[in-house]
Amino acid sequence: MSLHRPYRLVLVVTALCVAGCARSTPPESPGPESATTPAVASAPAEPSTAAPTPDTAATLVANLWQLQSATDGAGQSIAAFFPTPDKPMGVQFADGRLSVTGGCNRMNAGYQLLDSAQMQVSQGMSTMMACPPLLANADAAFAKFLTGTLQVAVEGEAGAPHLRLAAADGSTLTFSGTPTPETRFGGPGTRAFLEVSPEPCVAPAPSAPPCLMVRDRHFDEKGLASGTPGEWRALPEGIEGYAPVAGEQHVVRVKRFEQAGTAGNAPTEHFVLDLIIETRTVQ
Repeated sequence: MSLHRPYRLVLVVTALCVAGCARSTPPESPGPESATTPAVASAPAEPSTAAPTPDTAATLVANLWQLQSATDGAGQSIAAFFPTPDKPMGVQFADGRLSVTGGCNRMNAGYQLLDSAQMQVSQGMSTMMACPPLLANADAAFAKFLTGTLQVAVEGEAGAPHLRLAAADGSTLTFSGTPTPETRFGGPGTRAFLEVSPEPCVAPAPSAPPCLMVRDRHFDEKGLASGTPGEWRALPEGIEGYAPVAGEQHVVRVKRFEQAGTAGNAPTEHFVLDLIIETRTVQ
């Protein structure tokens, strides 16, 4: 091509490139057309993962999850997850950690929602108590499953949701959810310690929870008993999640929730079992 072609052609080509080419840095010596065209910055790169949806994150924390089924990659049931038919296992989510319920050892691990369909589970921790074989196998099955990246799906309606967790090998756990006490009572409870008498009080009705005789206990930061126990008093509604055992006396750690009274009545207390911390055999 001759170097003496009219300069007009160069300007036309430059203008067409500015209008139709991919966005790029303007030439160092822009022509008249490009001089009036503002530079357009490149759009920022999209993040590799989307933020978790509020519904998924909130629903996980707002419910206690009871295990309903466990299958391997071939769709076969995994019996190890169901050590005792009367006490199903489950999981609970709170403060960035998940814990296994219903097992022998206390197990928990950190978790993070990568998006609304993926959960990253960190290295877990567990107590090391000797357990009956069936419970030990269940603990081991949960410890193996709750690692790495899991696929997560929350389905169903509020108040009765369902949770499905799936591992990379195709094994899948499904859970049914029930609202936590914090969800039901509209806020966090306060920690308390109660000693439960082996002698129950008279229940207000045959179908009512067992009426318990309890007294307040106090422990210091090191877990040592301190202060003087309170007076014995009746709990007609008992302690949610706690069942007395014949021949045993317990000290329990509970969550205490206060409910506003109705029609001018005084507020009422509701206690939920957190942990049995002492057991004493009685005759």
